[in-house]
Amino acid sequence: MSGLKITELPENTAPLTTDKLIIIDDPAVTPASQNITIANLLTLFVSNVVMQVKTATGTYTPTSGMKKCLVICVGGGGGGGGGINTDSAGGGGGGGGTAIKLLTSTDIGASKAFTIGAAGAGDSGSGASAGGSTYLGAGGSELVRATGGGLGASSAAWSAAYVYGAGGAGGVGNIGDLQMAGSPGQIGTTWSGSLGEAGAGGCSFLGGNGLQPAVNTAGADGGSYGAGGGGGHASAVTNKNGGAGIIGVIYIIEFLG
Repeated sequence: MSGLKITELPENTAPLTTDKLIIIDDPAVTPASQNITIANLLTLFVSNVVMQVKTATGTYTPTSGMKKCLVICVGGGGGGGGGINTDSAGGGGGGGGTAIKLLTSTDIGASKAFTIGAAGAGDSGSGASAGGSTYLGAGGSELVRATGGGLGASSAAWSAAYVYGAGGAGGVGNIGDLQMAGSPGQIGTTWSGSLGEAGAGGCSFLGGNGLQPAVNTAGADGGSYGAGGGGGHASAVTNKNGGAGIIGVIYIIEFLG
């Protein structure tokens, strides 16, 4: 077949992965040829994309053929403060932070443990709790990590001035290529013996915060992974509880070859 142009060569309709291709590398007008097998060439391509969603602590085992994966960790949402005292209002819980990182199959190995951040409890008389951290990898050697949102506080009972219940701080992404903070919970405010407003919960990267309630109403729970719970407001009665935050989550987008 000497003397044939490339376009005149016969077509191979059943190539094997061991068959070789010729690559011409000519960066400086000095042609250099290299051999590459079809199998080598296929490693450069993505054949499929798969997503795993993790909502309970466990072990991540990659899908067969995973070359790289984009990992998104969202921390748990903080719980909202309650209207525990007569004429009081609670601040909203903070939204969980988010961390995003691109990892290789070598980074993951055969499997990798992960932890899902717990939801912060709303205040029902003994105080709210913060959301937990979400991370991929064993504690102390995490590959990706995001912290949970802070807890909302309950205000003191109204007397003759404005009283406030602080909102929880937003969590942060602290290990990852891209790190984002959750939004803080709003403060709760009381300004009379019957009027005031509790604070809304903070949003995570996924939105869905616990909304601000009506007067003399318990706080709403968060609505999306990592969202903070809303605070509660009490006027003539006590114990209008704060809303609960929502658990964290891990999204793993796998690129298969």
